Amino acid sequence: MGSEKIAPMAVFLASDLSREVTGQIFGVRRNEIYLMSQPRPIRSVHRSEGWTAETLAQHMLPALKSSFYPLERSGDVFSWDPI
Repeated sequence: MGSEKIAPMAVFLASDLSREVTGQIFGVRRNEIYLMSQPRPIRSVHRSEGWTAETLAQHMLPALKSSFYPLERSGDVFSWDPI
């Protein structure tokens, strides 16, 4: 899955050829192109006085951590080898 497999998609998306494509999330896996579902907010936290790195660690992280999306490897998601 080197850059030579990803480059054609990047060039396409940067060109006029993709004028009908907007707001989409694509993935490249060897010779496969896949369309991802759109991310949507699932939880939020608010602090009227704003955030610092420390308050993010103290308040945001514990509040949202249980809703973190599990990170999976390619093999966990695809049941077939890259083609």
